[in-house]
Amino acid sequence: MDCELDKLNELKDNYKWLYSNYEVFRKDYKNQFVAVKDEEHLDNDINLERLLQRLKQNNFNGPIAIEYIYG
Repeated sequence: MDCELDKLNELKDNYKWLYSNYEVFRKDYKNQFVAVKDEEHLDNDINLERLLQRLKQNNFNGPIAIEYIYG
């Protein structure tokens, strides 16, 4: 149970960081999906399926925040 709670807290922290930097992402990645883990931008794409495929290919696991950045 604690492991699942830790993952949820990590995901919450990733989203919190993403939203606190939303304007930076909007400047560089508007109208794209962005993936964030451990307060770091992992990848982005206009197509969610391609982004998910690349994340899987690069073996990024764990809680990853993905958000569409509106322009």
